[in-house]
Formats: sequence, C-alpha cells, structure tokens
Amino acid sequence: MDFHIIDEGSGPPILFIHAGVADSRMWNHQIGLDGFRTIAFDKRGYGKTPWVPGPYSDTDDCLAVLDQLGIASATIVGCSMGGGTALDLAIHHKDRVDKLVLVGAFPAGWEPPDGWEDVPLEAEAQAAAEAGDIDRVVEIDYQMWMVGYGRDESEVDASLKDLFIDMDRTPAKTEAERNEHQTGFQTRPNPHLDEIEAATLVVVGAYDEPILVDAAKYMAERLSDRRAVIIPDAAHLPSLEQPEAFNEALLEFLRT
Repeated sequence: MDFHIIDEGSGPPILFIHAGVADSRMWNHQIGLDGFRTIAFDKRGYGKTPWVPGPYSDTDDCLAVLDQLGIASATIVGCSMGGGTALDLAIHHKDRVDKLVLVGAFPAGWEPPDGWEDVPLEAEAQAAAEAGDIDRVVEIDYQMWMVGYGRDESEVDASLKDLFIDMDRTPAKTEAERNEHQTGFQTRPNPHLDEIEAATLVVVGAYDEPILVDAAKYMAERLSDRRAVIIPDAAHLPSLEQPEAFNEALLEFLRT
C-alpha cells in the first residue's frame, strides 16, 4: 500500500495516528517537534492515500509504516479512532510501543458510569450518509467534533472550519465501503488495559463529547500515574485547535 507519509526531524520516533474525521494535517503543529523524529501518515481513503477496496487492518497498516521507515519501536500518539489503533498496538505489539498517548479516545468494552446517551447529531449524520448527502455529513461532523459540546460556533477559530471540512470530506465518501472491508481491532481493549506496559498519557479536549471526557479520566486512572490532561478551549482535535497547550503536555510527558 502506498501511504502518504510525513517524516521529519531526528531523535526518538513518534508516530501520530489521526482521527476518523481528519487526516495527517491534524498533526501540522506537532510535526517537527524539536528533538524528535515525527511521523504522520494518511490512512487508507484519507488525505493523499487512496482507497483501494480490499480487507485491511489499521493496526497492520501502522506496523507497515513503521517497517517501511525502518523503525523498530516508537511513541504512539493516537486520536479518537487512531487512539483505538494505538491501544491495539500497545496490547498486541508491546515491543513496537515505547510510550502511548491517547487523545479523545475510549477503550471498546468500557461502559460509561451513567450509561450511553443518544446523541441526536450522530443519528442525523448517519441519515445524511445513507442519503448520500456528504455536504450535510461534514457539516454535522464539524458541529460535533470541532465545535463540540457546551460552546457556540462563534467561540471556535473560524479559520479551522475549511480545513476540518476538507479533511473530513474525503473519508466521508468511502466510509461505508471501508467499514465493510476493515477487519477491526484484535480485541476489545477495556478488559486488557492492565496488559499495557508502556508509560501512558491521556489527553482530551474540554469541549469534547462528555462521554469521551469521562473515558479519558477512567483510562488515566487505569493506565497512568498522572491525571488525564484536559485541554481548555478545545473539542475533539486539541492538537489542531490548541497546539501550544497540547505540545506542552506532550513534551513534558516525553521528556519525563
């Protein structure tokens, strides 16, 4: 598979795995971090990596990228769906994961303390996708994942909207087909969190979906000796929306 890969800098390697509503550009402000080799790539059907129908696994694709670059192990930073892939790597491929950073993620198999709540926008997005209305899908995704919960769109940096929609539009077109071909994660991570050996940092945006904020606090208690880092004035993509605060937390963790 011919992945679009960004590989800059020298030092201990970091592999960034993007969210399902973004591509490698969500890591624009992390590429080139001083003292590290920083790598980001577009998953199949995202950004500049084409979608080629056929069975695949995001976990195997990450391993393929590391192998292609000759990297035996790296710090793995995964956001949202990318966080699920990062968990899978940390559970099943311990030797490839030096440190683990989970952003806006949750472990499959975990149940929120107050149960799952219906999210009307998710149902609306699903209906729009089934109707083939991609414009509506990406607009709803923007409201859910960039504007977030508990704030108005006027409070979000307007310059990020075009970038978000451009990143989201490409995978939205092939989402249903990709889901049919994806083999999924090897296990439901929650029962296996105690098997993770890598030092772990958990990050979430303050305006992300409330269940994801709860999940971040839960995973930090299970996996880390530090509390979850909650980034103010950010929703699902804090690395893009508040890069200074995100990078400060990331670098403090990596250098400790």
